[in-house]
Amino acid sequence: MGSERARDTVKRLQADITSGRWPINGRIPTEAELAAEFGVGRSTIREAVRSLAHLGMLEPAPGRGTFVRSLNPVRGVLSDFASTHSWRDILDVRRALEVQAADLAAQRRTPEGLAKLRAAHDADVSGDKATERGRTPGQFHALLVDLSGNALLADLYASLMSALREGMRRGALDNLQPAVERQEEHGALLAAIESGNSTLAAGLAASHACHDLRVLD
Repeated sequence: MGSERARDTVKRLQADITSGRWPINGRIPTEAELAAEFGVGRSTIREAVRSLAHLGMLEPAPGRGTFVRSLNPVRGVLSDFASTHSWRDILDVRRALEVQAADLAAQRRTPEGLAKLRAAHDADVSGDKATERGRTPGQFHALLVDLSGNALLADLYASLMSALREGMRRGALDNLQPAVERQEEHGALLAAIESGNSTLAAGLAASHACHDLRVLD
């Protein structure tokens, strides 16, 4: 971006995302609201959002707003590499990552991390409109991966999610699981992690990942 003000806006917005001001798959404020908060024009905000979308941190969704997709820049080369493989292969790897994340999360859980995971589950059950539900593995899954305490796993997962969202945009994948069933499975997984039962948490994660997102033939 050209001007110093524009670069500062990108840095400030990126810092807000990285700090967790908005959750994964949470909607950020509107252009007008951010422009008023940052003291810049809407065009500057629009350009900053485009820059962070290019990094995989934000994703504009026409008619719905702009959503946080990663708290850190997504490794584009990993996402591009994943997208050269079949959707079934990508889903298999996603399952493996979530199983390992659930196992580690149960072992390394922290009060703060558990509180965020519980809040994400409760928001899903209550139908909070500030986050996208039922489209891709969302906020609950991302927080579970973060709770694993493995930064490399989290980076790999974020890159894989970028590829999966592209698959959904193309109509190759969809989430066909009923909301009530998804909420029940999330609740059981959360309980296993809270209790520190890593074997149960891994098994529940494996079962859940097998049918919440599917390839459309």
